[in-house]
Amino acid sequence: MTVPPMLDVEDLVIRYPARGLFAARPKPAVNGASFRLAKGETLGIVGESGSGKTSLLRAILRLLPVESGAVRLEGQDWLALKGQALRRARQKIGVVSQNPFLSLSPRLTIADILAEPMLAQGDRQGAAMRKKIAGLLADCGLPADFLDRRARELSGGQAQRVAIARALALEPGLLILDEPTSALDVSVQAQILNLLADLKESRGLSMLFVTHNLKVVAHISDTLLVMRHGDVIEFGRTEEVLRAPAEAYTRELLSFGRNAAMA
Repeated sequence: MTVPPMLDVEDLVIRYPARGLFAARPKPAVNGASFRLAKGETLGIVGESGSGKTSLLRAILRLLPVESGAVRLEGQDWLALKGQALRRARQKIGVVSQNPFLSLSPRLTIADILAEPMLAQGDRQGAAMRKKIAGLLADCGLPADFLDRRARELSGGQAQRVAIARALALEPGLLILDEPTSALDVSVQAQILNLLADLKESRGLSMLFVTHNLKVVAHISDTLLVMRHGDVIEFGRTEEVLRAPAEAYTRELLSFGRNAAMA
């Protein structure tokens, strides 16, 4: 029996509405994107600002309507799910954003932050939950005494580790990361990328990693998808795209990454 991919996107078109009654119909923000993300692999989605990668990500998360095309999550028609079925399926996806301080409440302790997804699912506070969230924190490289701290007491790298731990609280199969290292120092970026690689291996995670920096995501991705002006211009195995990029734009992104690394 063939195992379905974690995520299967086919001919996805996303178009924002016209801004005025007589305005021309805008061009698609995403124009027929297609790709597959195999289970246990990482797909990097790369492109400059305005390339369509954020719109693609938001549509996959059901935060934007889709004009046409299909999205399947482990073989399920993801765009057709509603109500309780959608809420259950959402538990398969963990999300990590660019700035953890915007997603971590400054009023709550780290223990409360990590407990939130489990409490929303119906789990109860107690010793078992405390043990589980301490384990999540340890898996993300922070000791248990961080549980009683608050987000404002953390460095950027520590806060991102907490955000990753929270994204793993419901044991998702897919982790979606939106520029998760761009706000961090270069040395801390490397630590977070190594952490993600370890988590992918230990938990069998599939990851969708969105960034503008091809060199950063190349460190962790198995496949790469390059976008420009809403179009997918390259998609393939990471080593093949890096060795022989077919498009001049991809070569520009690679050059930018090298220059940034030397700066």
